[in-house]
Amino acid sequence: MWRFVVALVSVLLIASIALGQVFDVLYSSEESAQSDVSEQLSLALPLLEMMASQESQFVFDKQLQQTILDNSNTSVRLHVMNEYPLPIQLQQQLQRQEPVFLETQDHVKVHLLTNEQNILVYQYDKRTEQDDYRLSLTLIFYLLLVIILVLFLTPFVRRLMHLSDTAAKFGDGQLDVRLKVGTLWYIRDIEQSFNQMANKINLLMDDIKLLAGGLSHELRTPLARIRMGLDTIVETQDEALRAKYEARVNQQLDDMEGLLIHMLDFARLQHSLDEANPQSLDLAVVLRNLVDVSFDGAVELNITPQQAFISVDQRYFSMAISNIIDNALKYGHSRCLVTLYQDNSEFVVAISDDGKGIDVRKLNDIFKPFVRLNRQHCAGFGIGLAFSAKIITRYRGRVSAGACSELGGACITVRIPAL
Repeated sequence: MWRFVVALVSVLLIASIALGQVFDVLYSSEESAQSDVSEQLSLALPLLEMMASQESQFVFDKQLQQTILDNSNTSVRLHVMNEYPLPIQLQQQLQRQEPVFLETQDHVKVHLLTNEQNILVYQYDKRTEQDDYRLSLTLIFYLLLVIILVLFLTPFVRRLMHLSDTAAKFGDGQLDVRLKVGTLWYIRDIEQSFNQMANKINLLMDDIKLLAGGLSHELRTPLARIRMGLDTIVETQDEALRAKYEARVNQQLDDMEGLLIHMLDFARLQHSLDEANPQSLDLAVVLRNLVDVSFDGAVELNITPQQAFISVDQRYFSMAISNIIDNALKYGHSRCLVTLYQDNSEFVVAISDDGKGIDVRKLNDIFKPFVRLNRQHCAGFGIGLAFSAKIITRYRGRVSAGACSELGGACITVRIPAL
């Protein structure tokens, strides 16, 4: 959101500066109009002095009409000195044949003493439209500023409305709707955040569906066995047979408890991953420690890079790799090979075994919860690889399954971005 704030402030500053430059030019033309007042007085003063020296009023009026009264902003009048209120100092100035200038906000007056001891008053009215001109410029400035803001905010508001419509559809259950990230750089982070949120919610909903479906499927068999065992216990009188079926019922109850624990762990995994703090770790060191501590020589290790730094949470990432190695040991015959190498900007961990391999049609299914390729010969709930896939995806990695040409079995490949 800070990008939008930066963009808005930048537009306001640029628009204000640009408009200010334009209006400075317009105001300078207004200031030039102010100089017209002084120019008008300097032109009129010699003529007024000549008029004041005239003896004949008729000649004065005729010349006045031809020269001064043509200007609608000027007027000339004669006043009797005794009837015209002027301070003593100004009257003395007139007696010395010096003009007296008086200026107000609306007009300028020039006073001259005639030969007949009357006061000639020349009044020049300032252009009143200048105030309206300034007000108009101010209104135009803010109007243009508002127009610029509207033009700037229009695409932003349009994208927000689109975001609102998409959020409403998402809330109505259309979990596959996503925002098309636009070109507005100051709102792209909001749109990307919405898509990331929608992807997480969609993944959570998929997990819930898988857990609900898997729970009903996985519990059906042990519940049927428990029911059959209880019926046998109730009906039989043979103590040995009763003890045998009691042991089977307890075993089924233990299996159900283990299944529920794994399901709860899987359901809480996404929340736990969000709370985890990724750190910079050397993947080569992590693999060596994991193989030495947890597998005690049962795994062959082939590490090419001297250092392989990645950003993950060590506990969860070690759990993901450990689950894949356990799976390889479970389905392999005698060998499990872990290889680490670098491919451009990614580090690749390949876990291979010498088992029967994976059916090509089921390569993508093995990373789903409760998927077991060999239910009869291998114990477990089919959640280990689903755990690994979710953890690796959380740290922007990728996991895939294929065949190992060297050992002849399966090969699980993990790709994780390098620092």
